Amino acid sequence: MAQVAPFRALYYNPAKIPHPEEVVTPPYDVIRPEEREAFAALNPYNMVRLILPQAQPGDDLLQNRYTRAAAAFRQWQQEEVLVRDPDPAYYYGETEFVVQGRKFTRKGLVALVRLEPFSSGVIRPHEQTFSAPKKDRLELLKATQAHFSPIFAIFPDPEDLVLGRLRQSLPTAPMLAFKDSEGYYQRAFRVTDPACLAAVHGAFEKMSLFIADGHHRYETALNYQKLMKERYPQAPANAPFNYILMYLSNIYDPELVILMAHRLLAGPRVKQVEEGPLLRRLGEYFEVTPLPYHGGGDGPGVEFLQENLAATAAKETTFILLGFGLKAWRLQLRPGVRQKLLAREMHPALAQLDVAVLNYLIFEKILGLDAKALDDQQTCKFTSKLPEVISILKRGEANLAFLLNPTRVDQVQQVASAGLIMPRKSTYFYPKVKDGIVLSPINPGEEIFIP
Repeated sequence: MAQVAPFRALYYNPAKIPHPEEVVTPPYDVIRPEEREAFAALNPYNMVRLILPQAQPGDDLLQNRYTRAAAAFRQWQQEEVLVRDPDPAYYYGETEFVVQGRKFTRKGLVALVRLEPFSSGVIRPHEQTFSAPKKDRLELLKATQAHFSPIFAIFPDPEDLVLGRLRQSLPTAPMLAFKDSEGYYQRAFRVTDPACLAAVHGAFEKMSLFIADGHHRYETALNYQKLMKERYPQAPANAPFNYILMYLSNIYDPELVILMAHRLLAGPRVKQVEEGPLLRRLGEYFEVTPLPYHGGGDGPGVEFLQENLAATAAKETTFILLGFGLKAWRLQLRPGVRQKLLAREMHPALAQLDVAVLNYLIFEKILGLDAKALDDQQTCKFTSKLPEVISILKRGEANLAFLLNPTRVDQVQQVASAGLIMPRKSTYFYPKVKDGIVLSPINPGEEIFIP
């Protein structure tokens, strides 16, 4: 089903860039303005100059942030700061990281994946997208004609045939090994063995892929593909614009980590909410238990909240409410509520999601917040970092916070397989895949190698 092809990547020339940690970044959508400037100051060839170019006074249709990114991209290739692999390869990678004191090693490969409409079922989304990010990314793609940021997708491989086969063919030394800006170890290996390329390509032909992160960029690539097909109607099926750069991990890998984006609410309507009436309304659907938490943002306070949140039976729904002077309550969904209320309103796969329970019962029915309000960044903020939740409440930038347990990988698969879409920010596959390890140019005159 899925066509996952090796390719000739562009990558940073180690002779020119001996310290990859100075140029590799997270994706554009998680880089804050102050972080953008910090990345740019690390190295004049930092990826942030390509993925997040800045507007300047006097910008017009001919000279703007997108054309500047394209000019920098061309210059870096001319200077051989970016060099191209002579042969097609799969790029196997490992990321060592730590969550709540536990060490993980996520494994994956970077390849080109043939673009498919979602209706085909070959590549499945699970979250909704918004028009503004897609417009921005399309302008960048049109100007630079390259994929800088891999989409993160997962694939079902219970026997670990794909990544296991790649590991058998790894060269002795990695093409890249470094500690990134978050302090996590990144290793990347180039795999060119013809038998391995053919075996991996064949294994993927039996699979569907599920987008974990990068829905906006995938839909942008579909829009770009449409433009390029109109411009090059005679182009072959394996023209580069028919493919997108992807990082692929196995759904069944126990080292695959999902965090939850906690919700913080602000704005005039939320400020008017009173403690007593809110707790009474919540009691209609939840068992409400006060917690002996006193607003500490330090280690013990955070651990206390995490432990109470995680103390949830399988397939049960629990939230922690923070507010009203940083008081805390544990909200446990009452038996039967999911079946009586949510199952009548939505597909069973969605009704099992904690975030769907939160959106429907609390945000919509109790607080009266509609989808438009929740899409407003001034009303609803998101973060996966519990200390940041506490800091935002202490600074008065939000009035209420709801802490959630992570969505499970099997829930993502169930929702996507049913052709459904989760609410915004339902998952945070952690850590984000880094930009700048390998890039993919889009040259309409080339053809993608099919093993």
